[in-house]
Amino acid sequence: MSYSVIKKYGKVSVELNAGNYRLRWSYRSRRFCLAIGKADTDIALVAAEARSQEINADILLGRFDESLARYSQRYAEAIAIGKKGLDLKEVWERYKKISEKRIAKTTQKDNWRTTDRCLARLSAHGLLLERPYLVVPNLLEFYSVSTIRRALADINAACNWAVKSRLISFNPYAELVRELPKGKRSERSRECFSPADIRQIIKAFNSNKAGSSYVNYVRLLALTGFRPEEAIALTWNDIVTVEGKTVINVNKAHSKGELKETKTYDTRNFPCNIQLAGFLSKLPRLPNENNLMFPSPKGGYLCQHNFLGRYWRPIVGELAREKKIKQYLPCYNLRHSFITRLIREGLDVATVAKLVGNSPKMIFEHYLAADIDVELPEF
Repeated sequence: MSYSVIKKYGKVSVELNAGNYRLRWSYRSRRFCLAIGKADTDIALVAAEARSQEINADILLGRFDESLARYSQRYAEAIAIGKKGLDLKEVWERYKKISEKRIAKTTQKDNWRTTDRCLARLSAHGLLLERPYLVVPNLLEFYSVSTIRRALADINAACNWAVKSRLISFNPYAELVRELPKGKRSERSRECFSPADIRQIIKAFNSNKAGSSYVNYVRLLALTGFRPEEAIALTWNDIVTVEGKTVINVNKAHSKGELKETKTYDTRNFPCNIQLAGFLSKLPRLPNENNLMFPSPKGGYLCQHNFLGRYWRPIVGELAREKKIKQYLPCYNLRHSFITRLIREGLDVATVAKLVGNSPKMIFEHYLAADIDVELPEF
């Protein structure tokens, strides 16, 4: 986020950030940030300058208050709350309890567990509401920036709830995400498999003794561009006839052990062409209690995590090493490949977006692969 330094008094900078004044400085290798208020009057700037001079003087005189209670009424109130036994972990546990019915089970299993692990790493001092500056340095010893960023998002949400519930007077963690060092942002590859690559992948799965159990699952992903969690959740009841045509009704998803709504919360009917209809007609109905089209070998919901680690990466990785396909790509890129193929064959982006459950904007930004083998027209 962009900000500008207005003035600097010794080690303390007065900054303008998103229409607010704040102070930033370092002390004993720790970074501190103190929000002052809206930058809407000259008085606010005078207050920010006065407070920055006070903090700088205290640093020079060796009497700097690391709790910040000396410089902010809100931090003083946080200390008072801490004396009553309420710390960050208690706020987090109360937030989880009040939110468990409205937050998706998958979010609770994944994101909340990450936050639980991060809080477990903090010392008793690090959990004190009046010492938010200890959180990031402590966690950087154990976790990546991206992991800490996810945990801080949860912590921020919990403290915002606590403020609204009048458990605490303000959220001392609101600024922490801005203080994180910039980590390398991972971006999902938009590259796609060629039709020849996909045929090689299907052939390799079919000839692999263990992987052959998943060949039909891979075929469906290639033929439909479904998200893996949508394909895993499909049942035979989802194959329906609409106006005399066979369609697949995509109405749910299964991820991290939970059956839930689709990613966009929408239901869509996916039309079957001759190739897809023929594939479905020959697909064996394996016995399982949920009537799943692609059950795991044990009859339950297929685990995408296990599939990727035990079958996709070894099988497709070997094909790439042997130069039988152009390159190794993640399983999710079967979706990219399907979307790119439809657009290159002439379907408009709005139609493709409707088919795969996305928006045209998302198609352009995240899914459409460039054709690097194109021949440029002459003039």
